[in-house]
Amino acid sequence: MKSSENFIEAIRNYLDSRAESDNLFAIRYADPSKSLSECCQFILNEVKRQGVSVMTNDEVFSLAMHYWDGDCTAEEIGKPINCKVVISKDQLTEEDKAELKEQAMEQFKQEQLRELRSQSKPKAQPKATAPKAGAEIDTIPNLFDEL
Repeated sequence: MKSSENFIEAIRNYLDSRAESDNLFAIRYADPSKSLSECCQFILNEVKRQGVSVMTNDEVFSLAMHYWDGDCTAEEIGKPINCKVVISKDQLTEEDKAELKEQAMEQFKQEQLRELRSQSKPKAQPKATAPKAGAEIDTIPNLFDEL
């Protein structure tokens, strides 16, 4: 699912569970003049009006309830906004787990490749330097040298 689809699904799940536990809300939730897409549009425009980029779940669900409880005008609902919505999840789906596993494996492979490349590069040998003037030079006797 795309992030925006996850957002719509999260709002739907919240409203459905709220309608199951609250009969008065269930009546308003069944109003044919309101829609889930319009509700999400209202939430996004309200976030834009507030000038924030992050909201808690409770704040978002409160906006959803406001849309269904009140008589929101077309001006309040606003125009559709093209944006990406990221939601928090309590539990990962099997699809999410598989995607995260794939990302972790790719990251692991990249790290292993970097490590192999760094090991295969020849290490620079220190350059020999000439002895300083007046310094004693250590010589190793050669068996073939004449005494």
